[in-house]
Amino acid sequence: MAHSLSRRRAGIIVRVTPQSTDSKTVITKNTTGELPLPWSEKDPYKLPLSIEKVQRMLLSLGWEKPWVEQIVDRIMKGMLRTTEERAQGVINYLTSVGLKQDEICNMASISVVLLGLNPETRLKTVVDYIKGRGVPESGVPDLVLKHPRIFEYKLTPDGKALAKGRARIQVDVVPAGLDGSMACAVNYFREGASFLEAPVSPVGPMQA
Repeated sequence: MAHSLSRRRAGIIVRVTPQSTDSKTVITKNTTGELPLPWSEKDPYKLPLSIEKVQRMLLSLGWEKPWVEQIVDRIMKGMLRTTEERAQGVINYLTSVGLKQDEICNMASISVVLLGLNPETRLKTVVDYIKGRGVPESGVPDLVLKHPRIFEYKLTPDGKALAKGRARIQVDVVPAGLDGSMACAVNYFREGASFLEAPVSPVGPMQA
């Protein structure tokens, strides 16, 4: 019985952090091999001020708490690097393009790095490319909402496509029917591969 109890207790590490005389002692428990929460030695449940500012800002815009907690978790894990100012800048730019708060929230839940991108050098560059390919300004919100990771791509040197590693995105405006209507086609493919070898979109990109 004693051996069984000691084995169970062996899986728990208890760290006691002495506080000032007018406050209580904080005790944090971690399973074996698990490091204590790194973001606050005084209070492991308190967010750093910089991340708390991002949290408060998103909540003030009406973003639902579960989605905000997901954003905070990504920042804590180093998956997303952003600040209150950067995240606000991204949101301001996307709203200026015509997106609503719930739509931006949806995009940010899919694109991990969206709220950390530079609005001028990354977001605006992509939007300018989309418009340059013939997409009307009114069609931009719907296109980026359907392809939220498009902002993770950068403009190629020739300006004909967007690139992320060897992956490419090419936007085209194509005929949609006999009535002369047009539609936006977003084609995903890989550089150096024929479309039939590595297609992602149902039709190949047009010759730019």
